[in-house]
Amino acid sequence: MPKYLPHMQHKDVISMGMSSLDSRSWIEPDQDYPRYLDHKLALYKQGQKHIFDSVPSSYEAQVELASELRRHLLENHSALYCPLADGLCYLPDGIELPASTKQPLWNASLWVADDVLIMQKLNNEYCLTAASLCSPSNWHLAEKIGQPMARIHDPVPTLHEKLTPKIDRFFDHLSVENSIQRFNWSLQASNELDQFPEDKQIYPANTPLYYRCERQTLTRLPQTNAIAFTIRVYIYPMIALAQVPHALTQLKAGIDAMPPCVKGYKDIIYFAPALQKYFSDLSSLKG
Repeated sequence: MPKYLPHMQHKDVISMGMSSLDSRSWIEPDQDYPRYLDHKLALYKQGQKHIFDSVPSSYEAQVELASELRRHLLENHSALYCPLADGLCYLPDGIELPASTKQPLWNASLWVADDVLIMQKLNNEYCLTAASLCSPSNWHLAEKIGQPMARIHDPVPTLHEKLTPKIDRFFDHLSVENSIQRFNWSLQASNELDQFPEDKQIYPANTPLYYRCERQTLTRLPQTNAIAFTIRVYIYPMIALAQVPHALTQLKAGIDAMPPCVKGYKDIIYFAPALQKYFSDLSSLKG
């Protein structure tokens, strides 16, 4: 059963959709963690350059994020993690996860399923200054590192006029005591964790589709004042949505109501033929 279906809570797909987050739920470890770790390590062994990058001024924030993440996992998920020198051990599988002073953010990102990024205010704009990104949703880290939020969100239709000022104000007012979470959703034609904008084609009617959800969190780090941005990707076969009352009905309604520019951004045109088999006989499904 899908854990999160954000299209059922937020009808406007280009929205901030933020809610308060209990600090104890900053990270949500589960039994799928080894799959994400294997994915990250496989990309690293392949020499993929797009999975980690940083600007030199982010180092102190990387160290602080790693320290805060380790503390969080030991305090709130002690059934899964125990200390190992400066790193961690993942208890269910006995996986040893060392720390690193050379690449603190990259190594810390191996402790969790989430991708982990850092935003910092540079020249009066919040910029992406460091990131471990192994499961991108149709973007390349190399094109975004060091860039301000306005440039990062350039491809998103209507976002500048609707949300960019709100995002900047939100970041300014984000406090250490009040973390935030939000969700995104999209569709894809495989269960691969990493998705890129050039991987596009028209998918025929018999193509199995998948529903992709991002759980994002935003947390202010107390010492460097940087913002830790985590992204946990969940992928569900579309047929799983049929087990949730109204999930497919609301997905179809949401897609039908999208402006053309948003449908283009969400790549709905590529998935339209394959979507028909899920939407063709909704009355016979639980949803």
